[in-house]
Amino acid sequence: MQGWADRWPLVGRQPLLDSFVRDLSDGHTNGWMICGPAGVGKTRLAEEFLELAIAVGGQRTARAVASKAAAQVPLSAIAHLLPPGIDLTDPVSGFRAVAQTLAGPPGKPTVVFVDDMHLLDSSSAVLFGQLLNARAIALVGTARTGEPVGDAVEALLQHGDRVRRIDLSHMDRAQVEALVQRVLGGLVGSRTLHALFTASGGNVLFLRELVLGAVESGTLSLNGDVWEIPDQWLAVTPHLNDLITAKIASAPPAALPLLQSLALCGTLSVTDAASIVDRVHLAEVESSGIIRVTAHGRRITVALSHPLYSEVIAAGISPLQRYDLGLNLAERLETHGLKRRDDALHSASWRLAAIGTADPALLARAATIAMNANDNEQVIELLTAIKPEQRTLETRVLLGRVLTYTGHLERAEAILAEADAYARNDQEKITAVTIRSMNLFWSSPHLDQALSVVADARAVLRTRTAKQQLRFMEGAMRAASGQPEAGLRLLDDLPGAPPQDSPDIWLLAVTAKALGLATVGRVAQAKALAEHGHSMHQAIGEGTLLPHPEIQLAPLALALSETGLISEAREACLSAFERLQASPSPLARQWLAYYSARTEWLAGHPSSARRWYAEAAALARTHQHTRTTRHFVSGLIACAALTGGMDTAESLLPDLEQYAPSGFMAGEETLGTAWLHAARGNLSRARDVLNTAAAHARRTGHTLSEVLLLTDIARLGDAPGVQHRLTELASDCDGALTHARAHFATALADNDPIRLMDCSHDLERMGSPILAAEAAAASASAWTRHGDPRKATAGTARATALAAECEGARTPLLSALGNPSSRLTKRELEIALMAAAGNSSKAISQHLTLSVRTVDNHLQHIFLKLGVRNRADLAKALEYQAARRPKSPGM
Repeated sequence: MQGWADRWPLVGRQPLLDSFVRDLSDGHTNGWMICGPAGVGKTRLAEEFLELAIAVGGQRTARAVASKAAAQVPLSAIAHLLPPGIDLTDPVSGFRAVAQTLAGPPGKPTVVFVDDMHLLDSSSAVLFGQLLNARAIALVGTARTGEPVGDAVEALLQHGDRVRRIDLSHMDRAQVEALVQRVLGGLVGSRTLHALFTASGGNVLFLRELVLGAVESGTLSLNGDVWEIPDQWLAVTPHLNDLITAKIASAPPAALPLLQSLALCGTLSVTDAASIVDRVHLAEVESSGIIRVTAHGRRITVALSHPLYSEVIAAGISPLQRYDLGLNLAERLETHGLKRRDDALHSASWRLAAIGTADPALLARAATIAMNANDNEQVIELLTAIKPEQRTLETRVLLGRVLTYTGHLERAEAILAEADAYARNDQEKITAVTIRSMNLFWSSPHLDQALSVVADARAVLRTRTAKQQLRFMEGAMRAASGQPEAGLRLLDDLPGAPPQDSPDIWLLAVTAKALGLATVGRVAQAKALAEHGHSMHQAIGEGTLLPHPEIQLAPLALALSETGLISEAREACLSAFERLQASPSPLARQWLAYYSARTEWLAGHPSSARRWYAEAAALARTHQHTRTTRHFVSGLIACAALTGGMDTAESLLPDLEQYAPSGFMAGEETLGTAWLHAARGNLSRARDVLNTAAAHARRTGHTLSEVLLLTDIARLGDAPGVQHRLTELASDCDGALTHARAHFATALADNDPIRLMDCSHDLERMGSPILAAEAAAASASAWTRHGDPRKATAGTARATALAAECEGARTPLLSALGNPSSRLTKRELEIALMAAAGNSSKAISQHLTLSVRTVDNHLQHIFLKLGVRNRADLAKALEYQAARRPKSPGM
């Protein structure tokens, strides 16, 4: 980060740099005019051009900066480039003297950079035009678009076909994300990236100030592996404040009350805006770009054009002005009867901003509107303003719900316990208990307390329908936390559509039921139910117990991947996550991040999976939703181990132990430990961990998790031990990916090269290049043992091509690519991997229950087969150097 404090890297400009080098070398072009609005990086690109002129072209360079002040005196901006004592009253001799001063070696004219050419005086512009025509110089200039320029400068900017015009615009979102992550040198949370892009508008200058200011203030900091800004709050630096203040100062003074009102109250109708400032000044401010006027059907609204303008203007509003502005606007709006959907929210917010309070009924009505808009922070602000003795059951439940979403779990329990005690009938009891049990569900990896609250409530309910609702609630929690079969029994009679008056429990239950169906291998049903739940949630909208419809796509992604549609699962998650960027729904983002990570892991993309596991872990920590964090940390360990990041993987082990298993996707929370053992070369220890986890998954009915774990056991050397169980599971599960993995394990156990290659093609079609590569590599090894080098070579080529798609993943089956290790026996390969990982003969002997002498004898055979002389050469031959220092096999 310190390396970029003064100068940021260029992103997305490489084609322009390459074009400049080509133009410079062909000699036809001798001018480059870089045009664009302020803050797009014109000067930065021009500086890169100068450096290329020196490094590639070997040319001299010179610089000048035009300004309004310099334009008042002819040639003053470029006076330092002119020879001393020059007399330009004689155009011929004067021009010759300037040309000789700036001339470089033959064919290598001096490259002159002039910044802000739109401010250049006419005399300087004419002189530069003459120097260009004479090819005495090459010119690189920058000019701000939309600024008035004189005729001479305009002629220079349009100086024939030898001057190339380059129009720059603000960066798009992908470029902003790439730049920020490069500057920070690590992963950046997707919502933080969205906030930075939204706040900066792609303006590089704004972006730089926002990032540097946030880092300096500590607002932007590392949350685990991910850089994040809490609640997307961005500080305005003094430099950025000066830039924005200068922009705002260009508005007419009469428009200041309007700008202050917009900064304080947000969007106004054009009628309200016109009551503050006359239409002439309103049009003038709009043309300046400080505000934007937007038509929404028949309604026209006015808002500040950039969110940072609001912060700067609001900081200059005095308490008295704040009082007058907010109160006047609220009273004006209330005289019309609060007819529009958001009127109550505006009125309450403006009154709070002005006097710090409002009528409790108005605050409650406004909070409901804010809740439906997913503005959690505003809901908390509005409801907190209601005095405790004035709160109703509805306001308590709403406040508790939002506190749960935002990670204030203890505070939420206190509020919701009050609501539970306050309930007077069945419907009120259900309303209070559902959100209270959800809060307790997220507070702990254990279900006891949440289920106890539900059971106590069911005991006092009077109607059968009310009892059924809480049965669905219990079923949802069990299905999502390690008891899928029990949960599905409780959800068996879940209706096909939610009740109109209380859809919350149904939406939660349909999500959990889809997840439970997928977990036990009923993938087709899970897919159909998840799609149905998503469409129903979209029809209902946001602001329910599950705050956003996109959360329904989490079980859909699981079902799609197990159907053998891994690419479609990835796209479903990415599209949903994109739609969530503007919505503060941490629960939905956390679950979608996790299923994105799991999908990438199945595909064999450890770097991409790591990015999503880190995002899920950061969200869990920020919002205290740590129920399933063990899965996220385990995933991070597995990804690091698979890419050789042993130090990273081992550093995460203490973090892993902080979190207890929740029962969710039982057994999969051991993947990190297992693959860390495998990366150390301890394949038998890795298999032991996976066998124990698979047994636990079997006992608890987690079919998909058991399939995944058993498949990894086969990949790590014991396909014969799991092939029959995988075949049984495939007969009970309708997921195509399960069938493909069962066939893969059987082909591995039989060492059948033809069937292994068939598996490779099937797995590739399903979107898992890593399993496809492993199957092809195993096929190549089998052909080698069968004495068919031609087919072995073809298998190796296919495996190598597929492995190239796997982001540097290294597994034991892929470790043989490009070397003759396929001639090793199973026992020799295990000893070779352990030795290559840095384990001593004694350590290997203790782990494998062999004598040290036997281990050394095996190593001698291994060295002979592979043509190496020592352990260091062995590690290079295997290309499997996941460990950087000796490790005990027992670790």
